[in-house]
Amino acid sequence: MSALSPSRRLYILRHAHSSWALPGQRDHHRPLDARGRKEADRLAEFIARKGYRFDVVVCSTAKRASETYDRIRPKLPSEGREEASDALYALGIEAYYDAARRHGGCDAVLLVGHNPMIEEFTLSLIADGDPAAIEAIRMGFPTCGLAVVEFSGPLDAIERGTGRLREFVDPHDLR
Repeated sequence: MSALSPSRRLYILRHAHSSWALPGQRDHHRPLDARGRKEADRLAEFIARKGYRFDVVVCSTAKRASETYDRIRPKLPSEGREEASDALYALGIEAYYDAARRHGGCDAVLLVGHNPMIEEFTLSLIADGDPAAIEAIRMGFPTCGLAVVEFSGPLDAIERGTGRLREFVDPHDLR
């Protein structure tokens, strides 16, 4: 990626830590637990310090994903659009590609979803970046982990192996 190329960023966030399902409770309705709320709050502070802004946020409809985003939202500028997505909960990595490509005219898109799709999707995008950060993702994308992947072209043209991992944040390192 040349220094003169405009970059588009895809922010890929795994939901924060959640409780186990209670008897009779559907997986989709599992809320964050105390650890997850702390993770999300730490990440929200980090995002605010970095000054990240998103043109659009696409968030899974699962309760643990929406609660993660709810804890981050107050730290963001209010200009971004928001979209809820059943596909990020229920489908594979192609749903993540579709969500990013749908917003091809945007410079910064945040996807909030679930493992194993988040990990597989992120690794499928990366052509280069910090080897230690890439290895950390391969070892397991942590709850409330955030990957920032840059592209030299529009997001509607992203393909496997076309991104550069700019940053990877493990909320446990933000203490």
